[in-house]
Amino acid sequence: MRIDCEVHTFRREARRTAPVIDGSVELLDGAARACAITGLVLVQPTFLHADATELFTQASRARMPVRLVPPLVQPLAPEILEQWGRSGAVGLALSLDAPDRLAESLEAALQLGFHLEVSSGVEGRERLIEQLLADGHRLVFRDFGLADTIRDPTWDPRLERLLALAEAAEVWVKLSGIGRVPDDWAKAAAARLLKELGPEQLLWGSEWPHVTAAHAYAPSYAQAFGWLEELVPDADARGQILCETPAALYSFRN
Repeated sequence: MRIDCEVHTFRREARRTAPVIDGSVELLDGAARACAITGLVLVQPTFLHADATELFTQASRARMPVRLVPPLVQPLAPEILEQWGRSGAVGLALSLDAPDRLAESLEAALQLGFHLEVSSGVEGRERLIEQLLADGHRLVFRDFGLADTIRDPTWDPRLERLLALAEAAEVWVKLSGIGRVPDDWAKAAAARLLKELGPEQLLWGSEWPHVTAAHAYAPSYAQAFGWLEELVPDADARGQILCETPAALYSFRN
């Protein structure tokens, strides 16, 4: 099984601001299969805000195995999180900007075995991240951990902090952000992450279809997949990132 760990799916009419694009699960399924991807992790795009209804509706129509990462932006009753889990959710998308009011929901998520996908960077949040890890949470950081793409990855303090937090911890870093992170920087950062974390702690997400203005109608799914091949030229390491690592984290083997 080869798994894309971050895709978007939604009805065209749900995208009310430009660019208005087709995010149907049928289109996504076809594009993924063309690249021999056989499992998908559906992460709710930010324009859908806190309402996960569209995410679960689209997931119910998927023809290949999917797992879901709905958003946690407001306190939710444990019963709702339990229902989400029965419907395919395995994690929650979380910003670390104001987590205190989410404490009870985070505890319920921990009991359910959900991991947390972090959409904000490490800098200034080290103590909070350390506390979440100490409490037993598993953390996934998107977009190379939102490291500083202006700095050389060999001496980027933000990347240093991320690597320090990830050492001997249940932390994964997602190679994602095509079109937002410079290619040369991404290649250098991926090489360092591979060396210091290994493919056992790395994931890949196409984020397709891309829904921000900068990504209107491009890149294609095939281009996003080709980007991974450029970042991780070693076939064995790339296979681990596409197969074993995400299958275990997202419970595709259950």
